[in-house]
Amino acid sequence: MASPTKYWQMQILPIGKDVHLKHHREISKAKEFLKTQFPHLSNKPTLSTEENKQVQTVLWNIFRLDDDIYQRAIAGLCLRCYVSHRILITCKTIPHIYNVSAENLFKYTDLLPFVLNDDGKALVILDSEGKTQYILNNHDGTTRPIAKGGKFFSVDILRSFNPNLGSNESLDNWIHRLTRQNEEIKSFLWEFGLATPSDWGLLCKSVTRSLSGLLSTEDYEIVKAFKTVYQRDRLKKRQKGRCSEPTPSQLQEMLYLLQQKNLIISQNTLIYHLKHIAESLRQDWLYKKTGSTKTVPMEVYDNSTNDYFPNPELPYHTDREPEDVEFERLQEICKDLFEQVLYETIGEVIHQRIEDLKKSKGYKNFAQRLPEGLRLYYQESISLSEIGKHWGIEWSKARRIMQLENFLEIVQYRTEEIFLEKLLQSLNQSQSTRISQEPESLKNIVAEIRDFAWNQTFKQAKAELLSGKKQSKNSLFAKQICVYLSDSSYAA
Repeated sequence: MASPTKYWQMQILPIGKDVHLKHHREISKAKEFLKTQFPHLSNKPTLSTEENKQVQTVLWNIFRLDDDIYQRAIAGLCLRCYVSHRILITCKTIPHIYNVSAENLFKYTDLLPFVLNDDGKALVILDSEGKTQYILNNHDGTTRPIAKGGKFFSVDILRSFNPNLGSNESLDNWIHRLTRQNEEIKSFLWEFGLATPSDWGLLCKSVTRSLSGLLSTEDYEIVKAFKTVYQRDRLKKRQKGRCSEPTPSQLQEMLYLLQQKNLIISQNTLIYHLKHIAESLRQDWLYKKTGSTKTVPMEVYDNSTNDYFPNPELPYHTDREPEDVEFERLQEICKDLFEQVLYETIGEVIHQRIEDLKKSKGYKNFAQRLPEGLRLYYQESISLSEIGKHWGIEWSKARRIMQLENFLEIVQYRTEEIFLEKLLQSLNQSQSTRISQEPESLKNIVAEIRDFAWNQTFKQAKAELLSGKKQSKNSLFAKQICVYLSDSSYAA
């Protein structure tokens, strides 16, 4: 669900002290164009998924294929507005993905300058090959290429997206993925030791010339043995994604290969050396990516125990080492998609509730006031009794109009349902085939999704409803309702 206003309101960088406030600019050219192209849709409060996809496809075709250069630029401007909203939502999720909010490493607003560099003032088109961005002079129709450092990230996203390829990936997912993969955002995260390759992934890479001369003969043989065993098994099993910790049997085979080179060491010593070498590779890798290295080692060696342990100065830097790679992938997908799915589901259910109230004999006059009621309850922490007084009706009628518990239950059910659907779409062919042949696997996945959704927000949201106290609503469910109402045409 999306509001048509997203196609003519551009999210722009927050300025000054109001960095946490939402800033957007309404662009009249984009608004007029959308109303002309979609007169039957532009006045609707929200668009269905199919309607939204239709709008995006038509605008994209005009932007890339139309003969009229001005029409191309305006259609692209509408899409750039939409893209800006999804960029903002994605940046808001990134601190939660890496679970850094509690440590105050950075805020989502720190990420915005890297990707929200479009203010909507310029008309932009792409060349026939879709590679170079050009600014269109509105007065005489001339164009000039945009220098590499001045390119708009929103246009880059549209450049690489094509809704006509038959792909299942939506524009929303495309924006989310490319924002997460933005080089400047990745470099920013690397400076905190986040989103860097695991030790085992680094050891799979070729040792650079700058480091090869610094490795001892022993370390060189250890890296060689690791690659021989670990890379062979990874290729054999067609493993993809983050490298998990080597298994005991793999470590034993590495030790055997080292024995052939007259290197007799224990398994613990082998792991220590591998970790130590990986840290050197990481420092070298970070230096090439960011121009600096971490000043604090990842692990500290304890001479008394001849063992190593994670450095307490880096509480936020931990490599994921799951025993079950598929379960790790499930968790990663859940974190990436949950807020997006919850946001969209809330919009869908609010829209449906309004339509249902319109058909009700007793409450149709309050249909358009439902968003106001949700805002008062979840954002202003006003009780149902006070909302009823505000509307000039009894508490019991306000309760029947809002149906808060039922509203929560429907959002929870739909969120889990859509969550599962998106999860299955993300799996590769072999995973999908295995799940279809093993019903227990699907049952386990469904159970994990329900547990994740419950613990992520619905448990707290239910507690907020049952408390009956006038207190601020802090669940993710409450926050997403407020964000949706603020983003949509229902905003107060």
